[in-house]
Order: sequence, then C-alpha cells, then structure tokens
Amino acid sequence: MKTPLPTRAGFIALFAIAALALTSCGIAVPNTDKTTQSGASHQTIAVGTRVVAETLDPAQGSNANNDFYIAAMYDRIVGYDSSGKLVPSLATKWKYSDDAKTLSLTLRGDAKFHSGNQLTADDVVYTLKRLQTLGSGSAGYVTDLASIKSTSPTEVTLSLKNPDLSFIGALSLVYVVDSQLVQKNAGADNGQQWLSNNDAGSGPYSLNSYTANQQLRLDSFDAYWGGSQGRPSALVLRMITEPSAIRDELKAGNIDVAYGMPSVDVNSFNADAYNVVSLPTTRVTFGMMNMQGRVTSDVRVREAIQLAYDYEGHVKTALGGAGQPADAILPASMDCRVTDKPTQDIPKAKQLVKDAGAEGATLSIAYQPVIPEQKVAGTILEASLRAIGFKVDVRPVTFSQYLGMISKPDTTPDVAILWDFAPYPSPGPMLNHTWNSANIGTSNFARYSNPQVDKLLSNGFAATDPDAACTAFKDAQTQILKDRPAIPMAYPAIVLVQDKKLQKIGYDPVSPTFDITLLKLAG
Repeated sequence: MKTPLPTRAGFIALFAIAALALTSCGIAVPNTDKTTQSGASHQTIAVGTRVVAETLDPAQGSNANNDFYIAAMYDRIVGYDSSGKLVPSLATKWKYSDDAKTLSLTLRGDAKFHSGNQLTADDVVYTLKRLQTLGSGSAGYVTDLASIKSTSPTEVTLSLKNPDLSFIGALSLVYVVDSQLVQKNAGADNGQQWLSNNDAGSGPYSLNSYTANQQLRLDSFDAYWGGSQGRPSALVLRMITEPSAIRDELKAGNIDVAYGMPSVDVNSFNADAYNVVSLPTTRVTFGMMNMQGRVTSDVRVREAIQLAYDYEGHVKTALGGAGQPADAILPASMDCRVTDKPTQDIPKAKQLVKDAGAEGATLSIAYQPVIPEQKVAGTILEASLRAIGFKVDVRPVTFSQYLGMISKPDTTPDVAILWDFAPYPSPGPMLNHTWNSANIGTSNFARYSNPQVDKLLSNGFAATDPDAACTAFKDAQTQILKDRPAIPMAYPAIVLVQDKKLQKIGYDPVSPTFDITLLKLAG
C-alpha cells in the first residue's frame, strides 16, 4: 500500500473522549491590549475543549487528541491552504524526479527553534529517521521512504521505495524537531519520555507550562519566521471533558473559545457577543455495507438501502445542522472527486427490495453509541430499513469491537455507521486505505473487492504525472459508486463558539479539529 494512513483508532479517539471521566479546573485569564514589537497582542486567549492529550511528542501527532496541542509548537515540512492546495512551510520548494521515486526539498533558511538553534536539513533528516525508528504514530505516513540525506544546510533528498506523487502531501503531517535538543535528552527511548511534556519545536507558539489532563499554556514565539501579526501573546488550552462545563465557562467569561458542545448549547449563545463558526473537515460519515453479506451482497439491496436513507434528516437531527449531505466517497474539501449525491426515494427502494426477493429479511446495524452523530444515525437508518420491508437487528458496539467483527464475512454487520478520514487532502491514500481489496478485514470496512478498482488505484500511485494520477483515481471512484458498497451519509462540520474579540477562525484541512494558530484578535 502506498503512503498508508495510520490506524483509524487514532482519529476516532478524538470523538470517543465523551467516555472519559477527567476533571477540569477553572482559571481566570487576565487580558490587556498592548502589542509587542513583532505584532502579537499582549492578550491571553483561553480555549475550552473536550480534547485531552496523551503526549506532546510530535511523533504521535497521528492521534487527533495529541495533534490539537502539538501543532502550535511545531512546524510541518509543507502545508495546505484552506482550498486544499499544497503550500510551502519549512520546505519552500520541492521537486520530483522523472520516475517519481526521488523527492528533493529546499528548506527556508530563516527558521529557528524555540531553543535558539537554527533549523537545518539535519533536523529534517533526524526527524524522519526518528519516525522510522519508532515505527508508530506518524511513522505510518512515511512508509514509502527508503532513505534520506542532507546535501546542504537547506537541501534534503528523499528516496522512495515506489513512485509516489502523494508522498509530498504526507509531509504535511510530519513535525520537525530540534535534533540537537532531542538528542541531548534522548535517553533510552529516542526522546519519547522527554518529548511527552517538553517542547523541541519551531512553531508559532512555545510551551510555557503543561499540566496533564488539565491545561497547557503556550506563549507566542517572537522569533517565528512567519511573524506574529494579530496573534494573542498567549493561549491557555483547557481540557474540559463535560460539555455543560464548557458552556458555563464560556458564558462566565473564563474562556474565549469553546469546542465540543452539543448543538442545543451552541444555539444558546447571543449572536451579538459570540460568533458561531462551522468549519469543514476531511471526514465522511458512511454506512458501510457488507459486500459479502447474505442479503447485502445483492447490488439491488445496496441501492435500495441508499435510496431509503434520510440524508436531510441526518444533517438536521444527527448533526444539528452542522454539516451537509455527502455527495461523494471523498471529503468535500478534496480535489479529484467524483460526485453522485444520493436522494431518498422510498417507492423505488421498496421495488428494488421486492425484485431482489429480500422482503422480510433481517439486516444488522452496528454503530458507536458514544458518538452522538452515529447514535442518531443508527435510529434514522433503522427506521429507513423498516420502511422498505426489512427487519432490523441493532448492535451498539465500540470501535475495537467493530474491528474484531469485520475480520470475517459472517460476523461483519450488514450496515455499519462509521467515520472515514483523510488526514491530508490527497485522494489516493484515502481510496487505497478504504477500498483496496488487500485491506479487507482491516480498513476495507465494506469487504469490497473489485480487481478493476485495485488496478486503477495501482495505476494512480504509479503515475508520474499528477493529471494521470487524478484520472485513475476518478475512474476508481466511478466504479466504486457503481458497485454501491456504502451509503455516503454526510460531511460533519467542526463547530466552535468564539468571543467576538476574535476574528472568525480559518480552516486548515490537515487539522482534525481546528488549528489554534489561526486564532487572531479582531480589530
């Protein structure tokens, strides 16, 4: 598999935190309105979130909980803008060889770490080799890396195992560490223990203090190469796992940004004092159908299930209006998509069930009750299936239980409601992860197998021209949509409530939640 995605559990962890029972502490955050020479305001902004970090080691940024805190302290090798276009970060230029097996990077020469050390090519080499040595977390993004070397203080050459034009996108998820500082504190575990609560980054914020399971304080880094204009001088990130506590702290003025509240609480805030911001994500809510199931192996049944589902009802009730119906098997923020928006048509669905001889059959539904959207979607799906003549067996499960169920065809649920993620906006890795037959029983949740699709995916990765790769991935999507292995239900949004002292935050397509470095003061 080319540039595979890390385990879904890392991303699911972000949304399973409702099951945690941690406590949070209230703080008062003093604010002033002075401005530093660099342009950062002398104002502290407090953020309340249900996201709880496990470690601050940037190698474990593939876990969305960790990434939320890590991203402000470290720089990525490359980045993406809000439209999903690849843009410079630490690397200002990049170039593939003609065979797409060698990638050359040119680094900026004005980046410094918080320690004062100059960032050089040696730091990039060390970071990537450290990931390979650890073999966990973000190492899953760079499995195609064969070797890496620095050819000058600002030049790096990466050799790949296979042609892979998507590899440059994977580098948007690699945070570069201060090699001199980490090696001084490496110990016997390549710095994992030390980095779990220390800072070795070059990002726009440096670590001031960290209390595990409670809060993290960051200070604006005045020597940051990207400047500090409009940025608060400090951020206090408070881990508040009870949604009602987040609401109350925001209304009391103890926090300025709230994330993780249910829609009923979001709607309780006065629009004169607060901004409600809805951000897109690279997440898709699916109803994955068992292609090897006794009933769902029939394409007429799968089409009927697609036609039975209430897509508008999903957005209204399961998402509280924070999202939109899905129109593809790739996220809305990604290029090279093939759209095919399903619509509800109960009479046609009933006829298809009748034609398939499946009236009265029992279908099993699995979903994660800890995730509110999926719990409501399970209710909607159950009603939809009963409406077209099926009996329904509902099975609330944990994600780990579900992964065990899909190891065999006869234990795989007929329909499973789940999320699929693209950690960065590149179609090939996400399509390969979810629809390649080699991944049946693991990340191919629908047990989908089509040799034509496997070949198209292989052609897309082997292509040395971006347009040719896009064409192959589009052709793969067209065939997948024709085979109807899933219900593309919705594109959920990330919803924040912000005090109007802040500008409405922008969108970063590689942030599973939102990028706190984009918080800027209004006026």
